[in-house]
Amino acid sequence: MWRSMMVAAMCVVGFTACGGSTDADVDLGSQEQGLACETGTGFCRGAGNTCAWLPNSPGEGLCRPACVNGTCSNGQTCCNQPNGSPYCNSFCY
Repeated sequence: MWRSMMVAAMCVVGFTACGGSTDADVDLGSQEQGLACETGTGFCRGAGNTCAWLPNSPGEGLCRPACVNGTCSNGQTCCNQPNGSPYCNSFCY
């Protein structure tokens, strides 16, 4: 009897420990994915953001922090683009 109850309790604890997502998971996903720029105009919400235009999707891009004076405050790479302002990212599109 005790053995069955212990197995059931461990199963419940195991399922609880594996479920759900944390705020850190959501933040990491949004940083990797980024918010889309306004189609056509490239407008990005928030001060200090610029549109990183995607090379294979004309008129579409992702909002990224702006690169100021060739540097990024978050330790990322400053990326130049032919038709827009420099932006900061872990890699250049």
